[in-house]
Amino acid sequence: MATYIYVKRNTKHPYSYPDEDAPFTQFKKVKMGVAFNMVNSRVGWERAKREDYEHWQQLIRNIKRQQL
Repeated sequence: MATYIYVKRNTKHPYSYPDEDAPFTQFKKVKMGVAFNMVNSRVGWERAKREDYEHWQQLIRNIKRQQL
């Protein structure tokens, strides 16, 4: 079982993750116990998969390249 997992939240539109909101999406890699508390504290965090994190990284890279 994983001891560290990813959690995510969207500060602009909570609980939805469209690609255009990538700059407003936050990811954290935290221990499972901390993630449980974050998800259940009603702050807007939810569990994420590694694929979600990698997809988000790719979107952010593309946005930064377009700004140059």
